Amino acid sequence: MSTDSERYISISAKIETNDLDWAEARRLGLTPDERFVLTYFSDIESQTIRYLRTLLQMKIAFQPAISAFLTTWSYEEFFHGHALARLMRECGHPLEENRVEHVGGRTRFNEVLEATFGPVLSRLFSNQFPAVYMSFGAIQEMTTLRGYERLSESTGNPVLKALCDRIARQERRHFAWYYNHARQYLAGSRLTQFLARKVLEFNWVPVGAGVKSKAEVLRLFSILFPAEHGRRLLREVDARMAMLPGLEGIRLMQSYFKAEGQNNCEMRIAKCES
Repeated sequence: MSTDSERYISISAKIETNDLDWAEARRLGLTPDERFVLTYFSDIESQTIRYLRTLLQMKIAFQPAISAFLTTWSYEEFFHGHALARLMRECGHPLEENRVEHVGGRTRFNEVLEATFGPVLSRLFSNQFPAVYMSFGAIQEMTTLRGYERLSESTGNPVLKALCDRIARQERRHFAWYYNHARQYLAGSRLTQFLARKVLEFNWVPVGAGVKSKAEVLRLFSILFPAEHGRRLLREVDARMAMLPGLEGIRLMQSYFKAEGQNNCEMRIAKCES
């Protein structure tokens, strides 16, 4: 196993929560927007096991360095969801016991498409497809990281702030791992770059959009990244992804939110005219 993998394992752990002042969290409570965001985040963190199942179908999954990361990544993500659910419960807004199953049952088209054709493509393009998943992982981890950072900045609840800061530190490592491996797998192969770009442009959606409605995705985005915060995030994420080999000029975030914004505008106009 590589030195980097050994180092990653050595610092991996579930986030610490025993030192948090839960009584203070209950006293201050959560705003309606914070409850929405935390429910969204908790739902998505709890679905990590489903994505892990897909990743394990790649032939590289059991290489020591890859399997080490996937194991610790899944472990850490599970406890992110667990901690957020506890905060919700402590503040009087518990999630239902079968929440994971309920959310998994809301799978949408992009998720179905990925689950159906991902394994097929990963076998047909076994040498190229890891780059696709690493690229997907990189953009999802980066946007997740920025989400926790923004929630930490905006909340008045110190327990929520502490949780966001601790989760963000782990998400930062997750992003770096996916991004660096995406760059490694994309380098030197035009076919790999072409495949990754086409799959991203065809099937990428923001974190959670596989099980959340478009209205929920847009609400989350508007809460965490209003006005210039949102414009800055779109530019930043797209610019970072465009630095990967073969993805020069790619505009995933800007294309998605421009299209959804246009659709919402058209819907509002249609309602006014009816």
